[in-house]
Amino acid sequence: MASDGLDDAEKAALRWAEILTLKLYQAEPGRPSQSPEAMADLKKHFSDGQIVELTLASAYFNFWNRFTDSLQIDLEEEKTRDLFEKSKTIDPADYIAFMKDCWWNKER
Repeated sequence: MASDGLDDAEKAALRWAEILTLKLYQAEPGRPSQSPEAMADLKKHFSDGQIVELTLASAYFNFWNRFTDSLQIDLEEEKTRDLFEKSKTIDPADYIAFMKDCWWNKER
């Protein structure tokens, strides 16, 4: 992950999600498990509790994708999916403005 748009913690979290998704935590002939190095990298940035939460979130979405894909369940009707067509491109300035206006940034 050579993106300059992500910090080291974000890259470690995404790498962990990739390892879980592709089952790279399991060793195979000619390919050792990739989880020891990834876990060491995670521990540089996250607490044990945060690592559990990252793992749970990734595992949940992996489960959900496998569940719906195997049963051929469409999550939205085609007409609903078409409504998202215009949002394929996000202007970073619009996204930043939206996030700055979210409830967690408002004074209580």
